[in-house]
Amino acid sequence: MPKQKFYAIKRPEGGQIVDSWEVCETLVRGEKGVKYKSFSSRLEAEAWLNGVEAEEPKGVRVYVDGSFMPGCDKAGWAFVVIENGKEIARGSGYTAFAAESRNIDGECMASYQAMRWLDLNDKYATICHDYEGIARWARGEWQAKSHIAQQYVAAVKPLLFRVKFEKVAAHTGVKWNELVDSLAKEAVKKATQEKDKS
Repeated sequence: MPKQKFYAIKRPEGGQIVDSWEVCETLVRGEKGVKYKSFSSRLEAEAWLNGVEAEEPKGVRVYVDGSFMPGCDKAGWAFVVIENGKEIARGSGYTAFAAESRNIDGECMASYQAMRWLDLNDKYATICHDYEGIARWARGEWQAKSHIAQQYVAAVKPLLFRVKFEKVAAHTGVKWNELVDSLAKEAVKKATQEKDKS
């Protein structure tokens, strides 16, 4: 039986907690300025609504994200490495070739670059991602049909012993996830500027 989850919804005028994703989705869909996040207890959900952030888990965690903007054929990617709640490294850039699957190219590149960094620095970590395919393709739960998925699976296969995966909800106010999202967007802007110069 699946564990009970609580969904906290934060609006400028106040917050509320619901106990089903279906209800949460109905309340937040299409609304601007609304943040929402799932929790395993009502107490944690209430704390988040009251502005109390949960303590960052111990160990090494790497937040990854990709970005794509119309008018630029490249995807941006970024990762931020956190150890015991403090940033120790970051990386960002854009894909060398035109993105085949828009931001998914960036998501895959971010995860791969993060794993390379972990390998070079002899560290083990939890990869925190908001695109589900990052973990599903790597663990063989999804069939890698697209060219980018196949490249990703082949590239990360020798590095998987270094990581576990954890899905985080996008645009819900998670500090490190918001940071890595903005770094990936900056990378796409840089790609656009360099394209305009040439």
